[in-house]
Amino acid sequence: MNMSTLAILTLLLAGITLPFYAMFFISPSVTREGLRRFPRDRWSGWLLAIAAVAWAAWLLHGLPLGRFESLKTWLVPAAVVFAGLVCYYMEELLAPRAFGALLLLYPAPLLDAARLHDSGWSVVMSVVAYAMAIKGMALLLSPYLFRHVSERILNTDRTCRLAGAGGLVFDALLLLLATTVF
Repeated sequence: MNMSTLAILTLLLAGITLPFYAMFFISPSVTREGLRRFPRDRWSGWLLAIAAVAWAAWLLHGLPLGRFESLKTWLVPAAVVFAGLVCYYMEELLAPRAFGALLLLYPAPLLDAARLHDSGWSVVMSVVAYAMAIKGMALLLSPYLFRHVSERILNTDRTCRLAGAGGLVFDALLLLLATTVF
């Protein structure tokens, strides 16, 4: 079976979010503690920041830069230096900021794939992509929002399980769309 790019990206998104939503539902106390520590977790911040910088450099490398095309040879060393500077100087709330950067990067290929797909259901993935981009901008500008929102959602075991159940329903919808429509 030959899968479309939109199906692959939708399955990838569902595969990434499914374990997190399952943890919300199965073990709210562990999830609550993990999300409480996440904004100041150095290793998570570094890993997500390096992934975001590498992805941005890869996207830049594929773009036509016109008269700046000769600078592409410096892109990898500049990305390494930039990632190091980000990890060193932006240690405060780096994890939610880097997570926001990834939320801004993922919609680009998702929107391209949705635009090229002939099904009317591709609008669902466009809406998901724009929602991700809005969340990403919010986290980049105000990383403390991660803690505020997660505290509100994960305040009790009941709300945590409800959020997990909603996320699992969302993932089921993504899996259904990826396997039957896209």
